[in-house]
Amino acid sequence: MLIVMLDGDERGVGARMNELAVECRKKDVPVEFPEHGVLVFVPTWRIETWLAYLDGVTVDESKRDYPSFRGRESDCAPHVNTLEEMCRRKSLRQPAPESLAAACAEWNRWTDSA
Repeated sequence: MLIVMLDGDERGVGARMNELAVECRKKDVPVEFPEHGVLVFVPTWRIETWLAYLDGVTVDESKRDYPSFRGRESDCAPHVNTLEEMCRRKSLRQPAPESLAAACAEWNRWTDSA
């Protein structure tokens, strides 16, 4: 499996996925990502938005100043476990960031077909 992370910034998940698909088609690369073991996640603004959400914060994907984990990346390990559990159970705490919900849907499409 290959996990691709693209920054959504102000373009969002759909626009970034479309941009990736266009570039892949230009290079004759298949765009059926999950079917080829490629998962594409598009955190909007920064991954810190997802991390704040996983810490229990109600987040706004247009806000750009959630705390950084730079220099202490290993502190994110519990967040990964929490996210995996939420996605597996298909039970994101509401309101969930749109980009994170899309990532869980992408993960579930792959795991359901694997």
